[in-house]
Amino acid sequence: MKRNRYDHAIRMKEREDVRKKNIAEYFINFSRHHRIWLQELADKYKEQGDFPMIPMVVLPSYYKGVQDKEIAAYAALLIKDGAEFGRVQEFREMLGKEPWAWFENREFVRLSVGSEQNKRTGGVENWKIARLMDKLWEGCHLFTCEIPIMKTKKTFLLPIGEDVRRVIEEQRCSYFDALTCQLEDCCVGEYFYKLRLLMIVLGTGDGLGLGLWSIDSSELKCPICTGIRQFVRTWFPDFARAGSTDDAIRLFGFEKDCDFLYAWLGYKELQKSNPKGCSAYSTAYLRWYEGGVKKKPYEWREILPEICF
Repeated sequence: MKRNRYDHAIRMKEREDVRKKNIAEYFINFSRHHRIWLQELADKYKEQGDFPMIPMVVLPSYYKGVQDKEIAAYAALLIKDGAEFGRVQEFREMLGKEPWAWFENREFVRLSVGSEQNKRTGGVENWKIARLMDKLWEGCHLFTCEIPIMKTKKTFLLPIGEDVRRVIEEQRCSYFDALTCQLEDCCVGEYFYKLRLLMIVLGTGDGLGLGLWSIDSSELKCPICTGIRQFVRTWFPDFARAGSTDDAIRLFGFEKDCDFLYAWLGYKELQKSNPKGCSAYSTAYLRWYEGGVKKKPYEWREILPEICF
């Protein structure tokens, strides 16, 4: 009896794998022209350089030094996406002209003292900011020593990027896993989305990227949010039957999976400038997809919206 159940489970798994493969192959074959257009859309959107107000991008832009930018990017993890610009400004005032010095000297500790801890900076409770920075500081701390001539103590810290690489080497893990270890219990909301976005900001040199870290493109996954899932479903209605959202994004065939983010942002801009064209295209696409209709290249070109921002 146990053997029969085991054999049945194997057959069901094989059928499931075949079904997923068939769905994936159908999507890839059907969407060839569409996927080329999406990559072009992502590339042109990156090139035009006009991005939405993303705190993790805006806050580091005020600083020149690598370590200042890193601290600003990490601090911005706590700011809610879509927050008003004034909240980013409050964080900028808190960090001052040299965020690394603010961090190195533990000036964030005052945010956790007395009545200050329950106040808010940029919409974020001060104690959350202090907790994040204290966790980072402990990870970056090398040693503190006495300097007799100056009658003072000097603290030596690893830059945040080097601390991440240290964790990767010691734990033999990915960048995402290292960041997870580094930021555990630090009150970062929308965790997976935020950390993937942080990797794009710090680890890429185009679009939203600052080019501060060197992260292999295979690790740069698209940040997943409700809007991204809906965008996947628009072009791949039955993607859930073929695997996860990440699996589906991989099938779109972008040079980097994270470029799917730019395709989504670009399409939202295109919907503003050409709502009728985008609506007509997505409607026709869905009808063709669900009907298994094969169209010639010129028929795709006739309906694909012109990419102009």
